[in-house]
Amino acid sequence: MESLSPEVLAAVVAAEIAEAHGPIIDDALRDELARRIETALRRMAREERVACAAVCAARQAMWEATENRSTIVEPLRAEARARSNEAAVIADALREREP
Repeated sequence: MESLSPEVLAAVVAAEIAEAHGPIIDDALRDELARRIETALRRMAREERVACAAVCAARQAMWEATENRSTIVEPLRAEARARSNEAAVIADALREREP
């Protein structure tokens, strides 16, 4: 399924609101609604990415701690290292992405 950009989704929602409320919402107000909705959507997406990156960072720390335990056998240590690296890569990707 193709996702809509925040800009397109905001324009669609603003147009639907304008249509539902008839003449009380002119083109200028519709455009202002679209800008405000887009800003809210971008903020929400950014906050969600930050939260997801924090979860990845916590998982990375957990796997690093597992890898560093003296009681862990080498095959499990390698698995923990791989999972830690994967969590770090995902966190980096989330931090870099813009909606």
